[in-house]
This record gives sequence, structure tokens and C-alpha cells, in this order.
Amino acid sequence: MKRILFFLSLCLAAVSWASAETAVQYFDAGNPITYCGEKFHLAWSTRPYDFYILQEYLPEGETLDNYTQMFTVSVIFYGDAPYNSAKAIDMKIAELTERKKTDKICNWVVAENDGEKILDFIVSDGKDGRLDCVEADIHYYRDLVIEGHKASVLLFYSRRAYGDDILPFIESIPAQREKWYQGMTDLRLVPKFQFK
Repeated sequence: MKRILFFLSLCLAAVSWASAETAVQYFDAGNPITYCGEKFHLAWSTRPYDFYILQEYLPEGETLDNYTQMFTVSVIFYGDAPYNSAKAIDMKIAELTERKKTDKICNWVVAENDGEKILDFIVSDGKDGRLDCVEADIHYYRDLVIEGHKASVLLFYSRRAYGDDILPFIESIPAQREKWYQGMTDLRLVPKFQFK
């Protein structure tokens, strides 16, 4: 169970590691994934353990180290372990609560759609009192059974702005939220695996 929680915390931190290697498609979630009218193509993936898989998708022309939009699909198979999406949200909120101590922009809200949860949050990065980047994130959590295996699936949309684009971006977020939420609920994405 400790391994599950450790790797989930890595997943929810949404840390991207740029790689020159071709991304491996560990599961089929569509490629590209179309979300809110934008096509996202598989750009990076990892499967450090059989129970934890993450795939990141970018629009054409974007890079992992300096993107403005990214879509992520992660899957944790938890079997009989005492784990589900509600626990994943609690862990992420604990992380955001700690971050808020040093990130004045950091804030979040939780919404629900037919028992499925959306965690909507904003974080920032900068130095010397100057904002360099602001990121708005939509985490959509679902508990699924995938070919007989219990799984927690996270669909994750990230939108960033840098430098002079930050203030207009922050001002635009309230008008974007309904579209982002509806895009997640409309997607109904279920990762497809080929189990041996």
C-alpha cells in the first residue's frame, strides 16, 4: 500500500520529465485525445510498476518543458487495497494545503458529477516576488473496473500562462471553468488494456 501511495503522489504532482525517447502507449485512451475542441497527442509515458501507469498528451507544436496545455491520463490498479479516488483527492488536497504556505496563488475547489469528483485548482511558480508561471488544473477522478480489475482513473487537464500572459489568463479562468468541467464529463474516457 505504501508503494501505491508513493507513486500516486508522484502522479498527482504532475511532474513531467522530458525525454528524447518515443513514448510507449501502455494503454489505449485514444491518440489523439480530443478535449474541448483541442487534439492532444501522446508525448510521454511511464509505467514504473504494473499497478501504476501515466501517459501525457500535448497539442502539436507543444513541448513538455514549456507547454501551455497538457492532458494526462493515469491509472492505478489497487485490487483489494483500501484505496479509491476519494483517498486520491484527500492526498492531493493535503499537498495543495502544504503548497499554499509558500504559494499565495494556490487555491482549489471540489465539484461532483454523479458521484465522480472534479478537483479544480490553481498554482504558481516564480522568484523574488515575481510570477513566472501560473497553472490551472482540472483533475477528474473516476473509480472503474477495467476488465475485472479495480482501478482509480485520473483525467487531468493542465493550462499554463507565462510572463505577460499571466494576468489575462487568471482573469479568463472563471469563464473557462464550465467548459472545462463539461469537457471532462462528456469525454467518458475508459483506458483500454490488453491483459495477458
